[in-house]
This record gives sequence, C-alpha cells and structure tokens, in this order.
Amino acid sequence: MTRLWIADVHANLAAFEAVLADAGTAEEMVYLGDIVGFGPRPAECVELLMRLGARAVRGNHDASMLAIRKLGERHANPRDWDEWTFNQLSGAHLVFLESLPAAVEVDFCRVPATVTHHPAGAPYLHPDMPDAVYSGFLEKARRPTLICGHSHREIDRMVNGRRYVCIPSIGQPRNGDPRAGYAIECDGAIEFRYVAYDVERTVRETAAIGLDEQFLERWLKFLRTGHDGEWSRDYVPGKPVNKWLDAAIARF
Repeated sequence: MTRLWIADVHANLAAFEAVLADAGTAEEMVYLGDIVGFGPRPAECVELLMRLGARAVRGNHDASMLAIRKLGERHANPRDWDEWTFNQLSGAHLVFLESLPAAVEVDFCRVPATVTHHPAGAPYLHPDMPDAVYSGFLEKARRPTLICGHSHREIDRMVNGRRYVCIPSIGQPRNGDPRAGYAIECDGAIEFRYVAYDVERTVRETAAIGLDEQFLERWLKFLRTGHDGEWSRDYVPGKPVNKWLDAAIARF
C-alpha cells in the first residue's frame, strides 16, 4: 500500500497544490493538522482537504479557530492574523475543523501507530534533542510508534523502543529549505520528500492581507528562505530555543 503523509499546510495553497502534484496517486492520505493559521489561503486549503477525503487530525491552529468561534463574534477589522483567518472561514469550514479528532490509529510500516498533531505536552521537538527529552514526551504513547507534525522538521527517531516520526511542513518550512515537505510510505518504508513551489505567489497573497509592515517583512523573508531567527533556531544543549520549548525541556 502507498500512503501519502502531509502536515502543516498553514493556509499555503501554492505549496499544498505542489505537494499533491509531486506525490502523485496514493491509496491513502493522512493529514497531521494545522490546515490553517499564518497563511493567506485558509478557506481554499480547508476546502481542498475536505475534497481529498484524507484521514485527518486537528492541529493547534485549527483548534484556535474553534476557540474564536466560541466568543461569538467576528471583527470587521481583525486585530491579529488568527482573527483575519477566522473571518475567511465559513460555518461549513468550522464544522469540518470541529469534526477532526485529536488522534487516530493506523498501522504504520507494519507496526501499530498513533497519529496526532504533537505529543501531549510537547510544543516543538528538534532532531538533535537528546533521548532523555524525547522519552519524557513519548512515555505515555499508547502504541509503539507516534507520528506527528507540528515541529515543521523531518524527524525519525527510536527512543527506548518507541519510534517518533515527524512529517516536515508543507506551508511553513523551518529548516532553511523553502521547499514544501511531505512523506510517502510504501512497502513498509517511509521516504521524506521535498518539492519547490511558487513561493512568490504565496508572498504576493500574504502581502495583500494587510499585516503590520515590520511583521510582514519578517514573514516574507521566512517564506523565501525557510529560516526565521526564532522558529528555525537549532537545539544546542544549555542554550535557549524558544520560550515555549524551553519551558517544556525544563521538565526533564
């Protein structure tokens, strides 16, 4: 069986379409969350995911849209990118996001696996983190393999008999490579792949939103380079990564 693994589109339609074209036909598709958030085409990306019929889980940015809905109002002049994103979504889009479970179970490379956006309590995991950090986040996993998105990096690690796989980001790479990432599972093996997409199309669409000028300049550089001073920072023992991850690491 051939299975397409995708994650973290972040409303980047150009990147999403490029991945689907590059991947070709697969017997099954699994999506690991964050179809919206910090990107210019949230409605179109949700609609495309709905048409694809993928097995999908809810990401933290998807959940943010549902949290805004609970407030019961739409702002004519959105105060931040999340509010702008919410204003682009219809009731049907929100119903779809609400229908997505937190986790699903599959057989991955012939081994039982849990699929979720990120391990419980783990903000962002890095490929170079020591086993002790990974073990703290994986010890409660119900199955031998845990497959996630969220970290926006390619990771495949064995830690204390458990396998952790992170599918790289489609819409917001953080590894210094602006190409969109995904993975193909075939005959018991996983292959990570990357494909170039029309970054300048996404740049133009993002610039049209009307974001704060300083923030926009930073974000467009992020799109073009796949690198940001905070979100692409490498893990170095004893040195800070970002405030969310540092707080989690301190637990172990």
